[in-house]
Parts: sequence; C-alpha cells; structure tokens
Amino acid sequence: MTGVAVVGHLCVDLRPQLPGPPVLEPGVLAQVGPAVVTLGGAVANTGRVVALLGVPVEGWGAIGRDDFGAIVRGHLARVPGFRFHPEVVDAGTAYTIVVEPPGTDRTFWHHPGTNALLDLARVDLAGVDLLHFGYPSLMPGVCADAGDGLADLYARAVAAGVVTSLDLAWVDPLTSAGAVDWPSFLQRVLPLVDVVSPSWADLASALDLPLEWDAARGRDLVEQLLDWGAGLVVLTAGEQGALLGAAGADRLARLARYRLDVATWAGARTAASARPVDRIGTTAGAGDAATAALLVALREGRDPAATLAYCADVASAVIEQGGTGGFTGLRSPRA
Repeated sequence: MTGVAVVGHLCVDLRPQLPGPPVLEPGVLAQVGPAVVTLGGAVANTGRVVALLGVPVEGWGAIGRDDFGAIVRGHLARVPGFRFHPEVVDAGTAYTIVVEPPGTDRTFWHHPGTNALLDLARVDLAGVDLLHFGYPSLMPGVCADAGDGLADLYARAVAAGVVTSLDLAWVDPLTSAGAVDWPSFLQRVLPLVDVVSPSWADLASALDLPLEWDAARGRDLVEQLLDWGAGLVVLTAGEQGALLGAAGADRLARLARYRLDVATWAGARTAASARPVDRIGTTAGAGDAATAALLVALREGRDPAATLAYCADVASAVIEQGGTGGFTGLRSPRA
C-alpha cells in the first residue's frame, strides 16, 4: 500500500468566538472573542486527519496568490505525512466564516474563490492506492460539466486499480449548484465510486428532501445510492450516528486490495450511535474526520461494525480537540 490522494475543495476557515447569537443590526458594534484561523474543505480536513492517522497523503487543491493562499501553504506544510500540490490560479483563495454561537450548530458564510478553477486533469495518481474527492457542490467548475470532469478523474483511477471515494457538501439553492440535476450527477459518477460518505443534511439538500432526520428515509437513501452504483455507503447524521450499507462482493472487488474480508462486507447493513463528547470545541470538520477514519479503517481491513466505531471515535476526538486543525490523534481507546 502507498498513500491517499485527497482532491477538491480547500479554503481558509475563520472562526470567531461568539458570546451569543450573531448581531446583524446595521450600525451596531458587537464585541466578539478571539478568532481561530484554520483550514477547511475536504483537502485540508479529510487529508489532515488521514495523514495524522498514519497514512501518507497527496493533497490537490487550488489557491490564489494572496495572503489566504500563503496561509493554506503554511498550515499544510506543518502536517506530517501531507504533501501539497497547489494549483495557483488568478483568483482569490476560497474562505469561510464559521458562525458558531454557543450551544447551536454552525453556519457557514462561504466564498468559493479558487475552487471554481481547479483542473482535475492535472491530478497525478501515481503512487496512491486511494482517491478521495470532496465536494462537488462547492466547486462551480465541477458542477458546470454535469459530472463529466469528475467522472473522467474517477475513470482514470479505476483504470489504474485505485480505490475511489466521494464526499458531498451542502447544496445552496441560490448558487449554480442549486441548478444541478443532482440525481443525474450522482448516477453519472457513483458507478465509478467505491466509497461515498455524505451527511444526511448534505444529501437532503442535494435531493430536495426535508432536513429533519428520519431514520427510515436514511436507510432508503443508503439503498438509493447503492442502486445508483456506489460500492459502499456511509451516511452520517451528527448526533444521530451513522448508517452503513455495502453492495455485493463483485462491486467491492477493488477494496479487496486491502486486508478486509470482502465476504464479511458484501451486502452488509449496520448502524452506529454517535460517541458522547466531554466538551464541544467545534463540530466543524467532524464529518470530514469521520470520512478520513472510514478510509483508514478500510485500508486496515476492519469489519463493518469496527469501521463505524472507529469513525465515531475519530469524529468525537476532533470535536473535543477543537476541529481538524487541533486534532492530534486518538488519545486513548474508547470502550
């Protein structure tokens, strides 16, 4: 085994500490606490956690020639086992303001910037055994081609015997992503995707479903993604836990390059509860961390139940440690 290529969305995250609900009244100066400046997106979040869990990472993302681009380079250079391949383009580096008042879930104010210009054709898959991509809905260039560019990238990976993975993100109906036919998009790419790990909210926003968690509908969505061609589906739902579904043995053939028992995985259906946390540093990046743990667990040959347990352990550790930027690994085994 070699390493993991993590490709796609990348941005700078600015997370001010808020004493209460955000104040948006015109002309009012609202005092806030210190800000945490870290990175966001699949390349930084999933890639960083994969690397810190001991698997070498090749990261591919677009940045600008601005101060935010320098921040991205600096942060990723400090991650052991992570090699960054930046595509420097003539646009402002993407950034997100994470609005996270105490006791409530976070909201994101996002500028896609350079993510619109990432050239997937330049991604080099030499020396990797797994390709992970996230998130098409936040990358206008990927949305614009109805999935053709992403399908081409996955087709290259499949031809090389590389395991493929996809994660989704929120679909904003007021952006170009809102005009995408997401069922058609997913049916175009999922036959080339071995592992897909969306959150309930991200999938619901793409398929125009109610955002309230519904376990029965969640199980139906797992089956839908499998019917559309995915090999393995892990649907996360925050504090509601996660659902896992796997296709048959033939569809899981590329995963057999790892030590996992394909016979055990074939047709698997299981669920897991979220881990309780001792403190909430931030929930930002927890889903990406669960995806990172999923990819590492598969490479290590864990069974379905152990895989979901590992995903929950890593996600809760990231929440407690203040996000993927503060993650240093699992400090102790959990029961």
